[in-house]
Amino acid sequence: MKKISNQRGFTLVELAIVMVIIGLLIGAVLKGQAMIDDAKQKRLLNDIQGISAAYFTYYDRYNAIPGDDLSAHGWGTAVGNGSGYINGATEPTAAWQVLRYAGLLSGDPATSGAAAQPRHPFGGTYGFGSAAFGALGTRNYITMVTVPGSVAESIDIKYDDGIYNTGTVRGSAAYTTATVTLQYLL
Repeated sequence: MKKISNQRGFTLVELAIVMVIIGLLIGAVLKGQAMIDDAKQKRLLNDIQGISAAYFTYYDRYNAIPGDDLSAHGWGTAVGNGSGYINGATEPTAAWQVLRYAGLLSGDPATSGAAAQPRHPFGGTYGFGSAAFGALGTRNYITMVTVPGSVAESIDIKYDDGIYNTGTVRGSAAYTTATVTLQYLL
């Protein structure tokens, strides 16, 4: 004798409802990720403005470039060579220390070396340096290591010309690459 089963499957309406719910959940997750990325980009922009303001405030207050200052101001930090450029082995990291000792940036001023460099929202580090930039001459800059290419391009468009190898915002490679090192000339 055969047993007849009363099992039934899902109707098309039930499957459609489940698909709509899954679609809404995926959309919410993607929108949330976009909001997080936007917040990181805004924080990076604010950090650049804050570091730049601290750099120029230090210059106005002490008549010297942070890290390149010939005086340690009693802070016990390394002194620079007074060239007007943040270069050499100690000046780029000493710049972070003196900006913190001067009360212009937050963080522990006693931290030295590579540990003195703050991290940006995308996981890389900020830094200082100087280099020759053709017609712009030799300039000090803030560097941001490992910035997503699309974010770097957005910053370049906001502050400069949007072209990775010209102007006062420069990328280490075309913005179509996954990550670039970005230089913001001071």
